[in-house]
Amino acid sequence: MGTSRSIVESRRAQIVEALSEQGRSKVTELARDFGVSTLTIRRDLDYLAEKGVVRRLHGSVELIDPLGGPISSSAVLAKRSIAEEAATLVEDGDTVFINTSSTALSVIEHITAENVTIVTNNGKALQITPPPGVTVILTGGEIRLPKWSMSGEFALSTVRHINAAKAILGCSGFSADRGLTTLVSHETSVNSLMLDHSDMHIIVADCTKIGTNSSFRYGRAEQVDILVTDENSDEQQIALLKKAGVRMVMYPGGE
Repeated sequence: MGTSRSIVESRRAQIVEALSEQGRSKVTELARDFGVSTLTIRRDLDYLAEKGVVRRLHGSVELIDPLGGPISSSAVLAKRSIAEEAATLVEDGDTVFINTSSTALSVIEHITAENVTIVTNNGKALQITPPPGVTVILTGGEIRLPKWSMSGEFALSTVRHINAAKAILGCSGFSADRGLTTLVSHETSVNSLMLDHSDMHIIVADCTKIGTNSSFRYGRAEQVDILVTDENSDEQQIALLKKAGVRMVMYPGGE
C-alpha cells in the first residue's frame, strides 16, 4: 500500500515537473509518456486541480503557477538545492553525462569548475545558458516529448564513444531492492550506457524518489557512488540504500 502510494505521489510530482517545463500538455500525451491509462492521468490531474496546481482544459491541462501548490513548491525548492550541491562535485576538466532529469539538467547552471564538457540527451539543454567554463554537447537522437529526451541508436552511439569522468543522473525511483528506475521505457538504455561509460556515478533524487519503485530499471544501488538528496528523505530507506551498496549520501548544506 505504502509503495503504491509513493509511486502515485512520484508520478504526480513528475507531471508537475513536466508541465513546469512546457506549461501545457494534452492528457493523451501525458498518459503515453508516463506509461499509464488516460483514466489514471485524469485522476492525477483531478487531484492536482483540487490542490490549485493545474487547470483542466478540453483534452489538455496547464500549470497555473510553478510555485503555486504544495507539490510543486516543495519539489522546485528541493530540486534546486540538490542541483547546487551536486554541482560542487564537478571538477576542472571533467566530462559529465547528464540525462533527461530536470534536476540533473539544473546542475549545469551551478557549475563553477573550468573546462567542463557536458554530454546530455536532454534537448532542453538548449534553453539554458551554461557558465563560461562549460561546453554542452547534445547526443542527438529521436526526440520524445514532453521531456525533449533524445533516445535511440543515434544517442546510444554518441554515448558509446565517450568515457566520462562522472555521470549525474536523475531517476523516477531509487530503492534498495530495485535500484534505479524510471517511468519512461525508452530512457533506460541511454541511462544504463551512461553508467557503463563513466567513472563516478552521482544520483540526484529528492525525497519523493527515495524508496520508490517505477516501471523500468536502469541501474543497481551498488553502482551508485554518491546519492544527493534532501533532508526529508526517509532515514530507513537511506540506510537500506547504503546497505545495498550506495557509497555516500550527501545533503544540501553538508554531507
